[in-house]
Amino acid sequence: MAASNAAARADSLFHSTFGARSSHFGSASGRVNLIGDHIDYAGGTVLPMAIDARTHVAAARAAHDIAVSEWTEDDAWQRYAFGVLAELRERGLDIPPLAIAVASDVPVGAGLSSSAALEVAVARAALSVAGAEISLREIALACQRAEHLHAGVPCGIMDQWCVAHAAPREAIALDCAALVSRTVALPPALRIEIVDSGVRHALRDGGYAARRADVDAAAEALGVAHLARLSRERWREIDALPERMARRARHVVTEHARVDAAIEALSRDDLARFGALLSESHASLRDDFDVSVPELDALVDDAMSRGALGARMTGGGFGGCAIIAW
Repeated sequence: MAASNAAARADSLFHSTFGARSSHFGSASGRVNLIGDHIDYAGGTVLPMAIDARTHVAAARAAHDIAVSEWTEDDAWQRYAFGVLAELRERGLDIPPLAIAVASDVPVGAGLSSSAALEVAVARAALSVAGAEISLREIALACQRAEHLHAGVPCGIMDQWCVAHAAPREAIALDCAALVSRTVALPPALRIEIVDSGVRHALRDGGYAARRADVDAAAEALGVAHLARLSRERWREIDALPERMARRARHVVTEHARVDAAIEALSRDDLARFGALLSESHASLRDDFDVSVPELDALVDDAMSRGALGARMTGGGFGGCAIIAW
């Protein structure tokens, strides 16, 4: 289904559900992370890229908050939407009760930031109704807080930041400790393919939170605020940690180093080096972080057998998509 139809679908869904026309709209793209998974909440640098697929929200004032979407499996998504409204109001913004309808071309559970796209689209629609403006930084932080407090997912800032800031097909390097980002040019010869494994995940099911708990525990044990920033001279201290914690920490510090190396490789148009780093990242996520699944491993192996520069799972893991560099 073409991404350009989602806005019309949201408007039509609003009309058919609420018997009136929507007055305001908001939209946001999904994102794919080129490299740097599970290090945003450890203070690392990540390299996400916005994609063309978007989520659209049609909205209007109502007697109370009410929401409907194309998703019919359950109403869990409403926690994200209503959480955003609550967080905007918590910031003192005069957001009235809203009726909202959601349509999206960002696949749910595929590691392409469907939740962040929903959150940012809801925020933009709500701000439009209220006639209010806040910075992109504040939108991202409000949406992250909504996911923490209302959806129960202790995510880092990468998804919301990229979705709020980046234009489609634009990569950004985000320092998650300092909350500073810059655009990274992608070489014209580089082609990024996104392949869906067909395995769906829900980050609220506990696997993501467990990985973050391990990372936080490792940072505390090593006495650092941001595990990703542990100096290379101290990496040997990781070996003294409990085995599982050590593997989690090893992924974080090496992944952060790979992101820096990937950005440098892109700046030199060194696509072979960039591809090799993607493959190293997948091995680390598979072996040290335990977030890959056989279907993702098979996609990566198949891509490499066909001559890809590199390939890796992307996103939180436990399913979703792989990215392939050609």
